[in-house]
Amino acid sequence: MLHKIFNYIKNLHIEPDSDKFKRIDAQRLNLFAFSIGVILLLNGLRDLFFGFKAFFGGLFILGGIFLILFFFTKARQNALICLIAIELSLLLVFYFSSTSGFGNGLSLYYFVLITTSLFVFNTRETSKHIIVVFATAFILFLTSHYYDFRIFRVRGVENLEFSKNQRLFAFISVFVWFAILGYFILSKQFMILELYQKVLHGEKIIANMREKLNRKDDIDLENLVKFAINDDIAFIPKMKSSFPNLYDNLTEINPDMTGEEFKLCALIKLGFTTKDIAEYNHISVRTVQTRKSRLRKAFEISSDTDLYKWIDTF
Repeated sequence: MLHKIFNYIKNLHIEPDSDKFKRIDAQRLNLFAFSIGVILLLNGLRDLFFGFKAFFGGLFILGGIFLILFFFTKARQNALICLIAIELSLLLVFYFSSTSGFGNGLSLYYFVLITTSLFVFNTRETSKHIIVVFATAFILFLTSHYYDFRIFRVRGVENLEFSKNQRLFAFISVFVWFAILGYFILSKQFMILELYQKVLHGEKIIANMREKLNRKDDIDLENLVKFAINDDIAFIPKMKSSFPNLYDNLTEINPDMTGEEFKLCALIKLGFTTKDIAEYNHISVRTVQTRKSRLRKAFEISSDTDLYKWIDTF
């Protein structure tokens, strides 16, 4: 149940056939906007419970901004709207951090929003928005500093006990925000690196196959390898049409060959290692080794015969 909810949040408003790199960006942004929106709303409800309606209103608005960006795809995908949302957030931070002095800890949110802009505006086209966010935060902070962070008056904020709690909650909230932001930034980088490694590995497999086949245009190796790496259902039909003799010869030796056995033969034919097969089919290396052993028995291949060279003969 939780897994389904997580996937729904992650993939909301994302086209399944969209570019992988763009999809990773959109998924991270979805999760980030939703998580931060919920955290801010919960913080707002906390302040409402303690009777600080002004702070509740500010946090509720801020949380609402992030949730709107999450639920409305056009808003989330529009860099200008995202910029306006962050600018409004900066103004709210400016207001609430300038009520009871620097000690309330709310000025820390400037740094959170600056870091958020680095996460949201991560393309060459939107990099200018980061400058706007930095400049706004700098000007607002200097303004608050000039007035000793006591520009506005909100009832109850001078209470010593409240100020202590406010600092503590501000620190915890900022810490959680940075933790979430850091997680999404790192996970995005890891996913991009993984995709890049897959692309490089795919190119290596294609180059090796072209060298073995000694022909360039007869077989669409790019899509064939792509289907194999992505564990796409189109891989088997594509393999059969690309290497018709492979399937025919294998079924001639073993008429009872299963789909799983042919898929393994196809991957071996393309030069996928045991580790590759395990990774791209989401199974363990041991499972692949077991399947290879069964394949030898099914086709009566001796243990001293190289499986890759044997399949290359077809």
